[in-house]
Amino acid sequence: MTLGELKKRVLELIFSYSVAGSEIPATYNNQADYLAMIPGLVNNGQTDIATSTKRLPSFAYLKDLECEERDHRYYYSLPEDCWMPFTGGLVFSHGKRYERFFAYRFVNRTIELLREATEDLALEYWRYPVMVDSETDDDTELDNTPDVHQCLVYYVAANLLIYDDPYRYTAFLNEYKQRMARLREPVWLEPGPIENVYDIGGREPRAQRQRP
Repeated sequence: MTLGELKKRVLELIFSYSVAGSEIPATYNNQADYLAMIPGLVNNGQTDIATSTKRLPSFAYLKDLECEERDHRYYYSLPEDCWMPFTGGLVFSHGKRYERFFAYRFVNRTIELLREATEDLALEYWRYPVMVDSETDDDTELDNTPDVHQCLVYYVAANLLIYDDPYRYTAFLNEYKQRMARLREPVWLEPGPIENVYDIGGREPRAQRQRP
């Protein structure tokens, strides 16, 4: 759904899109105020969803992040759009597969390493959605997925009516909450070999293998 399509759907819901079949001009009553409020409400709603029921996965190589060296330690700043890092550690390539790397810690909004990151060491994280504003073109596709966009319509409509029509505000907010509760995230599978804890066959123990 584009920003323009969301605006049209919201105005239709609150009976502010047309009169007798003719589109209401932006100069009519508080139509311009509604249109001006929509981008900010879209940001509020999509952030609410992206930090709860329908998160947005992303990743970044540490070599591309801002780094500061202090006391023989390396501090990599988290990406600006990072809401929350994945709980499974950093990831790097080992031969023909990916493996997890746990020799790090988070300090404020940085990743602390005891040595400089290798080229392929990456952070997986949940990101904030891409924001919109008054200058965003109506043809711009909204972030996240179509089911999220349908939720946003009711969130925006509810908050446009919060002071003018408490009954419809409550009805639209309840519809938003119900739709948000039905959102589902896809299942990400991460195949990997089972470690040979008994070292049968002479495989090098995991703790001794080279780390980034």
